[in-house]
Amino acid sequence: MKTLIFNILANKQKIKATLIAFLVSLSAFVYLSSCSKEPIPDGPDNPPPPVQEMPTEYNAATDNLIKKDEFRAAWLTTAWSLDWPQTATGATAQKALLISQLDKLKALNINVVLFQVRTSSDAFYTSTLVPWSHYLTGTQGVNPGYDPLLEAINAAHERGMELHAWLNPYRVGSDNQFFAANHPVHVHPDWYVVFNGVRYWNPGLPQVREHISDIVREIVENYDVDGIHFDDYFYPSGAKSTSNPYVFDDRLAYEQYGNGVNIHTWREENVNQMVLSVKNTIKNIKPYVTYGISPMGTHANAMTVYANGVTWMKGRYVDYLAPQIYWEIGHSTADFDTNIRFWNNESAGTPVVPGIAAYKYGDNTYPAFSNPVQFLNQVTLSRSLTNVYGNCWFRTNHVVGNLGSYIQGNIYKHLSLVPKFGDYAGTTPGVPQVTVTGSAISWGSVTGAKKYAVYELERINKTNSWNANLKAVSTSNAYSGQKGKNYLVIAVNDRDKSNWQKVVFIP
Repeated sequence: MKTLIFNILANKQKIKATLIAFLVSLSAFVYLSSCSKEPIPDGPDNPPPPVQEMPTEYNAATDNLIKKDEFRAAWLTTAWSLDWPQTATGATAQKALLISQLDKLKALNINVVLFQVRTSSDAFYTSTLVPWSHYLTGTQGVNPGYDPLLEAINAAHERGMELHAWLNPYRVGSDNQFFAANHPVHVHPDWYVVFNGVRYWNPGLPQVREHISDIVREIVENYDVDGIHFDDYFYPSGAKSTSNPYVFDDRLAYEQYGNGVNIHTWREENVNQMVLSVKNTIKNIKPYVTYGISPMGTHANAMTVYANGVTWMKGRYVDYLAPQIYWEIGHSTADFDTNIRFWNNESAGTPVVPGIAAYKYGDNTYPAFSNPVQFLNQVTLSRSLTNVYGNCWFRTNHVVGNLGSYIQGNIYKHLSLVPKFGDYAGTTPGVPQVTVTGSAISWGSVTGAKKYAVYELERINKTNSWNANLKAVSTSNAYSGQKGKNYLVIAVNDRDKSNWQKVVFIP
C-alpha cells in the first residue's frame, strides 16, 4: 500500500516538473518572438537596402511630358481710382505708379492685365467718341497730357504680359454728375435711362449697340491691344422685375422694337445682339484680338441682369468666359466647386477662366478666406477641369499686397505662356533645332518666330511623368542650363507655338 502511495506521489512530482518546464519554455518563446520584431540595426553586417533612384534623364520612349499654358489675369481697376491712379496726380506720377503696378504683377508671374479703360462712358485713351475720364485729372474731358492705354500696352509688352482693354459697356454715370461738353449724353439724351439715380445707355436701342461697337472699333483699330474685356454690368441690378417690368423705363424702346415677344426675352436678346456685334467688330479688324466677358459667378444671378453666359459660350459669341465666382469652396448657397463645374460643363468648348476674390483675403468679414490655402485650392480645382484654362484675380492691389508672396511661392511658381483662345488661324512658327555644348543650349532662328521659350523638366514624384516648367521667354537664341537637368525649346509667334525638336539633357 505504501509503495502504491509513493508511486502516485512520485508521478505527481514528475508531472509538476514537466508542467513548470513547459511554462518556462513558453515564456522564453514569447519573449524571443517579441524581441525578434525589433528592427535589426544597420551596420557592416546588416547594410540598409538600396534606395531605387529614378533616372535623371528624360526618356522619350517611356516618359510622359506635361506642358500647359495658363491664363493668369489680374483686373487693374481704374473706377474710383482703386488700383490706379489712386492718389497720383500728373503724368509723371501716374506713369510711375502704372509701371510699379505692372512690375509687381510680373513678379507674381501674372501674364494678362485687364486694364480698365472705360468706367462710365469715358476714356483712358485718346478718343473722338467719348471724353477723357475724370479719374485722370479730376475733371472729365481734360487731357492728362499722355495716353494711359498706350503707356500700359507698351509697358505690359516689354514685360512679356498681354494687355486687354476692359470696358463697361452701358454705365454712363450719376444723374447729377458733370458731363464734359463732348460727352454723347448731350447729343443723345434719348439714348439713356435713369435708374436709381444712375444713367445707363438703353440696351434696347439699335443706336446704342452701334455706339458700343464703335467704341470698341476705335480701340482695336488704334491700339495694339491683345484683348477686349467686358465686366458684369449689363442691365442694372434690380431692372428685372415681374411685378413692375418697366421699373427700368425702356417702355418706348420695347414698344418700338419688341415685336411682341416677352419683355424679359427681348432684353436678354438685346444684350446678346450687342455681345455678338462687338465680337464681329473685333474679328473683322484684328481676328487675333481675344474677346471675353466676366459675368456674375452664378448663372441665376447673371440672368437677373440679362447676361446669358451659357448662350454666349455655346454660340461662340466670346472667346472665353470669366464668371466671377467670388465665394469659397463649400459655401452654403454659392459654392465655388458647384459653380465652376457648372460653367465647365456648359462651356461647349469655350474656355472658362473663373474670377477669384483676392479682395476677401485678410478681411474678417470673410473668415473662409483668412487662410490663403483657399486660393490654392480654387486654382488647383480649376486646373483639374477640362474646359478651365486659368483664372482672373480681382483686383490688382489685393493680388500684389499681402497675398502676393503666397501666390508667387505656392500658386504661380513658374512662368506661363498665354493659351490661344478663339478660332483665328495664326501662323505656327518653325521648330527650333537645338544643340548642347557643355551647359549651353543654343538654336538657330526659325521662320515665323518672334520669341523663344525654354522649359526645364521636373519629374513628378517618382513617376514617369514630367512637368515642363517655363524658365525663360526672350528673343535670344541661347540659354544656360544646369547640370543634371532636361530642357526643351519652342518658338513663339504671339499665341501660336511650335512643337519641340527633342528634350535635351545636360550631363
